[in-house]
Amino acid sequence: MSGRGWSVLLLSIALIAGSVFLWFRREGTPPQVQAPEAILLNAEGGSVTLVLDDEGSGLRSATVVLVHAQGEETLLAKEWPGSTVSGAVRRGQPLTLEIEIDVKRLPRSVENARLRIDVRDWSLAGGLSGNQTRLDIPVRIDRKPPRIAVSTGLTYVRHGGAGVVVYSLSEEVERDGVEVGDDFFPGHALEGSDRRVAFYAVAAEGPAQPEIRVVATDGAGNVGKARWAVVVNERVRPTANVTLPSSFLQDVVKGLATAEGIDTTDLEFAFNEINTKLRARNEATIREVLKDTAPKQLWEGSFQQLPNSKVTSKFAEKRTYFVSGKQVSKATHYGYDLASTRAAPILAANAGRVVYADDLGIYGNCVLIDHGLGVTSLYGHLSQIDVSPGDRVKRGQSLGRSGASGLAGGDHLHFGILVGGTYVDPLEWWDPKWVASNVEQRLTPFRP
Repeated sequence: MSGRGWSVLLLSIALIAGSVFLWFRREGTPPQVQAPEAILLNAEGGSVTLVLDDEGSGLRSATVVLVHAQGEETLLAKEWPGSTVSGAVRRGQPLTLEIEIDVKRLPRSVENARLRIDVRDWSLAGGLSGNQTRLDIPVRIDRKPPRIAVSTGLTYVRHGGAGVVVYSLSEEVERDGVEVGDDFFPGHALEGSDRRVAFYAVAAEGPAQPEIRVVATDGAGNVGKARWAVVVNERVRPTANVTLPSSFLQDVVKGLATAEGIDTTDLEFAFNEINTKLRARNEATIREVLKDTAPKQLWEGSFQQLPNSKVTSKFAEKRTYFVSGKQVSKATHYGYDLASTRAAPILAANAGRVVYADDLGIYGNCVLIDHGLGVTSLYGHLSQIDVSPGDRVKRGQSLGRSGASGLAGGDHLHFGILVGGTYVDPLEWWDPKWVASNVEQRLTPFRP
């Protein structure tokens, strides 16, 4: 081949290679941007998460600008290293950016804005400026917290007792209810009314005068708060010293510890493990189950005590346990122990829905009934269970038979009432006068 022929061949190869290079470098796929479809902020502002990616030429630049009627503010102007020849130095890995929006810097008249996002890659497309992805995301700024109007008047509640409050809200919210100190009790729609209702409890143990208030959080995160007149009365808590006989350790503790995988070499140690750690796990299970509460009242009137039963242990009793005169453990008894005949029929204290019916550690065979609006009754130490989760039960319907399953020294029923995740004194709920004045009279004026 002549020299001219070689030149033409080499030129052709170069043109083909250049064309292939340009074809690849002018790839037309724009960067990928993951962002929310809309942004809602409160007076504190917030952050927006963006995920950027470009599998072709790689990311070149990104700008984020907040645009509103009073002007605009650049929140991000970022460039990444690369060249028009080789593309981005870093590519093939998604990049996550947190964009802070400081609402306090904006004029208070600004309620609506747009977040303009402009992302380019290192492609030769677009006159060497690269492929572009542009997003305009609407931003709404809500600085006003929900307004709460409490309809309930002066309320007296005891430590270890329950209460109810009726209130209304100025807008739809994400979360509302009652705070008692650090405890939260969700609100629910009051049937036949435009108002809301929340049952709450004051723990038997805690501050003498906990802060009690209705709270509501809207979609922007604004929090409205309202108080009403609540008087918290102290409770005198009974105490008891309990001596554990060796037969109890051998017959009850050893079997329960073995079933729960607790070392039985030292039965006093095993009892303390059951009375503390296993008890805590069981209570955690109960609180998880109680999240499934009906949004309406399922019960009617007062609750009934187990018929023909004798009280052998009261609510909030502080117990200290001894073996041969040595203290081995402590616990608070959050319920009533009720003794009747052996294998006595256990009846539902009021109408509701069974949400648990199975073994539950220290409580043995246990049934939990959801009565709606966060009110639950507990039946422990049964020898037999005759209901299943999901069953609807009436007041006085049989749930099973009393027994001595779990951490029990003899045949009896452990009965408890919980409001939200807090144990309260069943004596209140057994009392028709208390229920009438503290529940029914509070709700009736707002029902059709």
